[in-house]
Amino acid sequence: MLQGVRLTGFGLAAVLAAAPAMSQQSRITANDPGFHVLLNGTEISITREGAACPPACVQPMQAAPEIATIGELEVLAFLDAVAAKGTGLLVDARLPDGFAAATLPGAVNVPAATLVPGNPYRDDLLAALGVHGGDFSEAFDLVIFAGGPDSPDAPQALRSLLDAGYPGGKLKYYRGGVQAWTALGLSTAAGQ
Repeated sequence: MLQGVRLTGFGLAAVLAAAPAMSQQSRITANDPGFHVLLNGTEISITREGAACPPACVQPMQAAPEIATIGELEVLAFLDAVAAKGTGLLVDARLPDGFAAATLPGAVNVPAATLVPGNPYRDDLLAALGVHGGDFSEAFDLVIFAGGPDSPDAPQALRSLLDAGYPGGKLKYYRGGVQAWTALGLSTAAGQ
């Protein structure tokens, strides 16, 4: 793969243009290899080309009932109205190598795997997010994203936070992630 290579501008466009040639038949979700329906007497079939599912399965629009899903304009508003005031964080839930290659400006890296209940350092991470001894009253508002609509990382991180007691009202899911952000031509930054 392209480890250690930072793609910007024309480099990213070249990789995306070549993607169909590198793609493979894949499942839509772990349970659905494809979609077929009879519509007005015509069979409609929808299949998927791309990364293997699992793990890269199309994710639902809503990560959990109590968590709002937002788009790019809401991410910008969050950065301006919440993160800039020091009461919220934009969280990239991917592994550090993905974060280092390109992320949304202002994002911090908290990989989804670090938030699972079995991680002995999870309480330390929750404390860094403003949780003190099970008290979530000073917890940061979080917008969590990952690679894109087929990445399980952000939904996993959100579910782990809910399981830890994080209030759903303090969590938002940017499902489009880095993929949608860059497809719209929005600026990215190298994660540090």
